[in-house]
This record gives sequence, structure tokens and C-alpha cells, in this order.
Amino acid sequence: MRGIFMKETLWTKNFTLIMLGTVISAIGGVGLSLALSVTVYDNTQSTWLTGLYSALTIIPSILLPVLISPIVDRYSRKNIIVTLDLVLGFVFLLFAWLTKTGYFNFYFYVLMGLIMNINGVIYGLAYDSLFPNLIPKGMFQKGYAIGNLIYPLTNVVVLPVATVIFHHFGVAFMFMLEGILLIVASTFERRIEIVETTNDKIVFDVKSHFEDIRDGFRYLKHERAIWNVYLFFVIMMFADGIHILIYPFFEKSAILSVVGYSMLLSFQSAGYMFGGFLHYYVKIPTHLRFAISVFVYFTFAFLDALFFFMPFVIMLLTKFVLGFIGMNSANIRVTSINNKIEDHMRGRLNAVFQTMVSCSILLGKLVAGWLGELFPYSTVAILYGMIIVVGIFVYILKNTQVVRVLYNQEV
Repeated sequence: MRGIFMKETLWTKNFTLIMLGTVISAIGGVGLSLALSVTVYDNTQSTWLTGLYSALTIIPSILLPVLISPIVDRYSRKNIIVTLDLVLGFVFLLFAWLTKTGYFNFYFYVLMGLIMNINGVIYGLAYDSLFPNLIPKGMFQKGYAIGNLIYPLTNVVVLPVATVIFHHFGVAFMFMLEGILLIVASTFERRIEIVETTNDKIVFDVKSHFEDIRDGFRYLKHERAIWNVYLFFVIMMFADGIHILIYPFFEKSAILSVVGYSMLLSFQSAGYMFGGFLHYYVKIPTHLRFAISVFVYFTFAFLDALFFFMPFVIMLLTKFVLGFIGMNSANIRVTSINNKIEDHMRGRLNAVFQTMVSCSILLGKLVAGWLGELFPYSTVAILYGMIIVVGIFVYILKNTQVVRVLYNQEV
């Protein structure tokens, strides 16, 4: 009888703990990300070197996922994220000590970025595979709406404050702050109670390892809808490389500033946040999920292409709108795919997707940084917007029949 009257809740102990850990680490992470990108450009004054820095630090995202994912699928994903948060926390404290005098060396920053990204790749695979298992059954949309809300919310609240802290205390202080917060986050994540199927011993069987990787590609070969969505997001994330030119645009402007740049990021995050609230409280009609996604993709292509022609106020409004509709589109895509694939394949498919997208981001940023040295930023933006449009027609609309079935699921 007790079960009949108990109201189902999203906020179980495990879900609450993973959210607390994510929020705490995100508070320092958003400020540190801004500090690193600004520091590299301010010290090099080159969009090419800034793009090169971003591209080089993405390399682990290309090489590691397909190699690491079978390990993530076989061993405790909870223990992986707890250990990585703890280790990276102490690494950041070391970085804080090394940069306390304002020392800058491009190759040293690349090394720091590589270490951070290696940790992030492994953590991301484990987190993405564990998170669905911490959401109560039947609450996927709400669970992902809240999960996707964390970073936008911290951007809105923390980023303006972090910008002021960064300008007064420097990048070393940001490293120290994030190091402490990651250590705290690991203490919450350690208390998650979940039974996972694991191996007693870590034995690296090369043949079995690469067979697991091939399983991921074989699975996608028979899932035409997921494969085409993955390919479209390769195009989408290549075009996302245009954003590497936004801070240089602000820095070179006589009327714009880094404070305006942080406001831009905050407005985009505010859009994500309100989009997350919509998904939490309003269930999008199943039959409209595909149509809404296609509308969002075209809107991104159009507004990103015209971004550098806009006055600052319209830029802020545009970023808010893109954040709002982007959150809804992302939620539809992620919940649709995760609802379809089996749990034991999530790590491998997340690895395949992450590798594909990372290659695309690397190339997109490199090309954008290179083109930014040769052409007006507005011209580069128009080109990138056209690339998105081509991707929509080739991978989404051309495969409407299967992609619509994937997106228009009851989740």
C-alpha cells in the first residue's frame, strides 16, 4: 500500500548527489574556461594561435574516447568520476602555484590544456554513461533538463563575478578556486549508492578492447537515424568554430570589451537556463519534436551567419534566443538517442560521437582562426552558416523518415 501513495520524484538521493557535485565543479569551471581563452589571446594577439591552442588541446578528445570507452563500460563509472575530480583538483592547485607570478608560455598553456582535456574526456564518458542510471524511470526528459541546466545557470550567475575576479586576481587564482571546488565535489559524488556490473581486475586485453570499439561502429551501421544525426552534428560543431572569433572581435572593437563578452556568454547561458526550465515543466508534444529540431537548426545557421553585423544589444538578444532553442533541441536529441540505445553500448557510442565531434571542432576552430587572419570575421561567419544549411539538407531532411521516428519518441 505504501508504494501506491508514494509520489515519484526526480530528486532521489543519487540524483541529488550527482547534481550537487556537478554544480560545485561547474562554479569554478566556467570562470576558468573564460580566463584561459582570454589569457591566450591577450598574450598572443593572434586568432590563428588562439585557434591552434584550442585545436591542440582537443586532440585527446579525438584519440582517447574509442580507446577508453570499453574500460568505462566495464568498470565502476562512479569510481572513475570521483577519482578524476579528486586528481584534477590537486592538479589545478599545482597549476595555480606555477602561474602565480603571471608566467605565460604558449607551449606550457597547451600542455595544461592537454592535461585538462585528457581528464575531461575520461570523466565525460563515465559521467554520460552513469547519469542515465541515476534518473528515476520515466523521468528522462526532466532529468536531462535539469542536468543540462547546470552549466547555463552557473554561467549566468557566476560568469560576471568570475570576470571581475579574473581581472583583479589573475588566472592563478581561478586555478586555485576550481581545484578546491573539484575536491569538494568529489566528496559528494563518493556518497552515490549504485550497484554497477564490473570486473574484479583490470586486465587490458587488446583484442577484446578493439572488438568492443568495433561493436560501437557496427551498432551505428545498423542505426541509420542515429548515424545521420551524428554526421549532422559533425557539420554543426565544425561551424561552431566561428565562436573562436567573437572575443578577438570584441577586443579589437572601440566600443566593446571583455565585460561585454562575458555578458554575451551570460545571455546565451540564460537562454539555455530558461530552455531547461521549459523542458522541466512542459513536455514537448511527441509529434512535434522533429519539426522543432529542424527549425532550431535553420535558426542557428541564419543567426550565426549574421552575428557580426549586429549591434551589441541585438547580439545579446540573439545569444539568448540561440541558447533557449539550442537547449530544447539538445534535450530532444540526447533523450531520443539515449532512450533508444542499450545501457551496455552507451559508453562506446558516446565515445564514437565524442571522437567525431572533437575532430570536427578541431578543424572548425583551426579553419576559423586561419580565415580570421585573412578575411573579415563577418565573411567567415556567413560561410560557416552556409555549411550548417548544407548539413541540414544532406543529413536531416534527406533522411526525414528515419530521423523523425528517432526524434518523435515517447521518452
